[in-house]
Amino acid sequence: MFEGKKRENVMIVKGIDAKTGKEVEIEIRDPEPGFVDRMRNVDMSDDAVRRMIDKLDISADYKSLLYSLAKSTIQIGEYLVGIGRKILDLIGQVKNEYPNATFGLIFGGIVGFLISSIPFLGQVLGPIVTPLLMAFGFVAGIHQDFQNKALERKIAAIAAEFLPLARNQAP
Repeated sequence: MFEGKKRENVMIVKGIDAKTGKEVEIEIRDPEPGFVDRMRNVDMSDDAVRRMIDKLDISADYKSLLYSLAKSTIQIGEYLVGIGRKILDLIGQVKNEYPNATFGLIFGGIVGFLISSIPFLGQVLGPIVTPLLMAFGFVAGIHQDFQNKALERKIAAIAAEFLPLARNQAP
């Protein structure tokens, strides 16, 4: 198990590199009060996350990767944080709160798949058209969700939650 180290104005963050299996350690300036608690708290239950992953129309391999992500942890100081679980929780919240963006992405994927299914034309255009249609559907859905600026504020709030891990690296 990890041992939490804390120095003056610096907090140690540890994790395991998924590619090498080796421990990785960075130092960050002490995050604001409540940061670790916000990272540790999730809204969706483990069963709800499992159901969300199970309902996805993706291969078993991708589902396995998402289950692995859900189990990914880091240590912030003396606290163990389920960072992968937190990320999936936030994705689930956005999916539930902003269905237009989700629908647009799925719609683009289906249309792209249908074009890809056309012999020859699908082989030539499928790899190009499918991601473009998915992006277009996502952007169109986001446009609908952005009308009230709520999705934009939600994405900014989610990004802000993780900022202490990104920009506060100690010199």
